[in-house]
Amino acid sequence: NALAIAKKFKNDADFVVAISTPSAQAAKNEIDDKPIVFSAVSDPVGAGLIENWGKNTSNVVGISDMLPIETHFKLMKVIMPTKKNIAILYNPGEANSKFILDRSKNIGNKIGLNIIEVAGSNVNELITSVNSNIDMIDVVYLITDNLVSSSVEILSKIFYDNKIPVVASDVEIAKKAAFIGFGFDYHSMGWATGKILIRLINGESTSDIESQIIDPIYLNLYVNLKRAENAGIVVPKNIINKADILIKE
Repeated sequence: NALAIAKKFKNDADFVVAISTPSAQAAKNEIDDKPIVFSAVSDPVGAGLIENWGKNTSNVVGISDMLPIETHFKLMKVIMPTKKNIAILYNPGEANSKFILDRSKNIGNKIGLNIIEVAGSNVNELITSVNSNIDMIDVVYLITDNLVSSSVEILSKIFYDNKIPVVASDVEIAKKAAFIGFGFDYHSMGWATGKILIRLINGESTSDIESQIIDPIYLNLYVNLKRAENAGIVVPKNIINKADILIKE
C-alpha cells in the first residue's frame, strides 16, 4: 500500500511528507525528483533515508523521533528496582523497530536488564508470542512500532488481566495500555515537520536543511495510577508530581 501511494504522489504531488519509517522508505524508493520530508522516523540513517545527520545532498530531509531508551530504562529501575525481564513487542519487518530493539538490548545489558523479544508480523502472531512468554515477563516496554501501536488496545487487556506493568515510549500508546509513558508530543513533531515543508515551499532545497532529532523539550510524562495499582506498582510521589498527564481512576 505504501508503495502504491508513493507512486501516486510521484505524479500528483509537488512535495511529499512521509510519516513513519515504512512510508518514508516507500517514498524514497519511488521518488527521486521531488522533495521528501520524513517525520517520526527513529533511525533515518539506518533506514537508508539519509547518509548522515545534518545536511545531505539527496532529495530527502526530515525530523527523527529517536526514543530516549536509556531514560526509559532508568525510569523502570527507579520505580521497579526488582524487575529485570523486559519484554519488547515488535514487527521484524519494520526497520525502525529492529533498530530500537537492538539499541534497547545494548543499553539494557549495560544496566542489568534482560530483554525478551516478542515478535510478530501481525496481531495474531503478536498475541501468540505474548502468551508463550507471559510467565517470563516482568515488564512490557511498548516501543513506537506501527503494528504494536495499531494493536495496543487488544494487547493491553492481556497485560492488564495478567497484572503485568506496561511502560510506553509514546504518550498516545501509554493512554491505551501503560501505567507510565514518557515520549514526544507528536503534535509538536507535526509543527516541526511543517516548518521544514514551509522552507521548501519558499524556495530552499533539501540540501539546505539539516535532518535532526526533535528537541527533548517536547517530551511529556504520562502516569496512570489505576493501572499501576492493578500491577502492584507504587509510583513515587516525585514522579507523580512531574506528570504532564495524571490519571487517578
